[in-house]
Amino acid sequence: MTLPLSLAALLAAASPAAPPHCGARGASVETLRALPAAARLELARYLAPDGIADAGERRDTIDVRHPGVPRHRLVRADRVGDDWVVRYESAGIAARWDTVTLVPVAAGDRPARYVARAGDRCARGVAVPDASR
Repeated sequence: MTLPLSLAALLAAASPAAPPHCGARGASVETLRALPAAARLELARYLAPDGIADAGERRDTIDVRHPGVPRHRLVRADRVGDDWVVRYESAGIAARWDTVTLVPVAAGDRPARYVARAGDRCARGVAVPDASR
């Protein structure tokens, strides 16, 4: 089925573009080890004290806590420009998938670090607050 040209143009105009700070999508990774060390450090800080397990590894799936077992588990991380958009599972009675964007911050001649921002800041048409957790 082909849409009339005017309807196709209207739909294209109604689809908002990704925010300007977001570059082209790059690599997708499914292991924490594939993230830059500074990004892993910020992700651990953001999800503290519950921790995050690598994809496929054990995590708590209920509200009862087991010492040393993370409450979250990596699903996937996507490189978008310089940002990393991390999707992860959160356990508990209201188990869900969550997203955090790790944004690099340059500080002069010091090594780059990342700052976590809740949600997918690079999703098309989604306004996500820019507040850290």
